[in-house]
Amino acid sequence: MNSNLPTIIAIGYNRPDSLLRLLGSLRKAHYPPGNVRLVISLDNSGMDEPRQVAEAFDWPFGEKRVIAHQQRLGLRNHVLSCGDLTEEYGEVIVLEDDLFVSPFFYEYTSRALTYYAEDPLVAGISLYGHQFNQTANLPFMPVDNGNADVYFMQLAASWGQAWSRAHWIGFRHWLEQHGTDISDVDDIPHDIRGWPESSWLKLYNAYIITLDKFFVYPYRSLTTNFGDPGQHFHIASSRFQVPIQQQSMDYRFVSLQDSLAVYDAYCEVLPSSLKKQNARLAGHDFTVNLYGSKERTSGLQLTRTTRTGVMNFSLSMKPMELSAMHDLEGTGIALIDSADLAGDQINTPRTEYDMYRFFYKFPSPQVILLGFRERLQILLRSSRSK
Repeated sequence: MNSNLPTIIAIGYNRPDSLLRLLGSLRKAHYPPGNVRLVISLDNSGMDEPRQVAEAFDWPFGEKRVIAHQQRLGLRNHVLSCGDLTEEYGEVIVLEDDLFVSPFFYEYTSRALTYYAEDPLVAGISLYGHQFNQTANLPFMPVDNGNADVYFMQLAASWGQAWSRAHWIGFRHWLEQHGTDISDVDDIPHDIRGWPESSWLKLYNAYIITLDKFFVYPYRSLTTNFGDPGQHFHIASSRFQVPIQQQSMDYRFVSLQDSLAVYDAYCEVLPSSLKKQNARLAGHDFTVNLYGSKERTSGLQLTRTTRTGVMNFSLSMKPMELSAMHDLEGTGIALIDSADLAGDQINTPRTEYDMYRFFYKFPSPQVILLGFRERLQILLRSSRSK
C-alpha cells in the first residue's frame, strides 16, 4: 500500500449542495491502489447540513476524515489551516466546494507533484486551466508549449491547487517574516491588491511575485468552477466554467527554463519567451503590456497602440503575443517608449472598444440592457451583504 499518495482536502462552509456535488465528482474519479485519504474540512457556518453531508458521504478509496471547526475561521484562516495539513500528510490537493473535478484529476496532480518536486521555481500545482484574464476582464489563451501539457504563470491557483510540504513551508516562512501587509510588494495587479483581507490568495500571490516563483497550469483543465453564490459570487455565474479533461492521457511535463509559455501575474507572456521566438527583440529590455493593465511611465513596453514605435506588429493573431513572436509587421501593437504614449492611450474608450471587438462580436442593445440589469443586481446584493 502506498502511504505517500496525495491527500485530498475538500473545503466547505455553508453550501451543502455544492459540497455534495464536489464529493460526487471525487467519488467518480480514478485512483491508484492504496490509501487515498479524503479530508473534508468545514468552517463553522451555524448550519448542520454541511456536516451531515460530510458524515454521510461514502469514500471507498481510503481513509475519510471530517474536520468540523468549532469556531468560525473565515476563508483565509480556513485555507491556511488546510495548507498546514501538509505537515501531517505531505502532499495535499485542496478543492473548494464550488468546484467539480475531472475523472483524471488525481493522476495529473500526482504526476505533476512528482515531476516538479525539486524545482525551486515552482510554488504549487494548479488543477484549473485559465481561459480568462480577470485583471483585464478579457479572454486568456496561452501559447502552444511544444510537447508539454502544462504552462506556467506567476499567479497562484485557488480553483483546485496542490502543494507539497516544501511548497507550503516556503509560503509560511515568507508570511511569518513579511506579515499580511503587502503594500510594499511591487507588480501585483490592481484587482488582486484590492481583494479583501479575508483573501489568502492575495498573500500567496504576493509571495510568489516577491520570490519570482510560478504555478504549473494545465492546458486541459482538471477542475471547473460553478460560481455558486457565496463569499466569491453574489449570484450564480458560469463565467469561470471551462471544459475539463474527459479521457485518460499520458501527461508530458517540461521545466520552466525550457518552456515557451511562461506568464506573469497579469497573464502577460514574459519577454524572455518572446525573445526565444523573435531574434529582433532579443537586444531590447522591455515590459509586455498587451492587455494594457500595467501602469508604466518609463522604459520600453510592448503594448497595444497605433503609434509608431521601435517595432510595430499587427494586432491580428490570437493569442496577441503570436504576432510579435512571428514578427508579423503591421499596426495595433508596438514596442514603444512609455514616454511616447499619452497617459490614457491604452485605455481610452476607442482602444477598449477595439480590444473588445478583437475578442468578441459587439452585443445587441437588448443584451447590453440585460447585462446592465444583472450588474445592478450584483451591486445591490453586494451592498446588502456588507
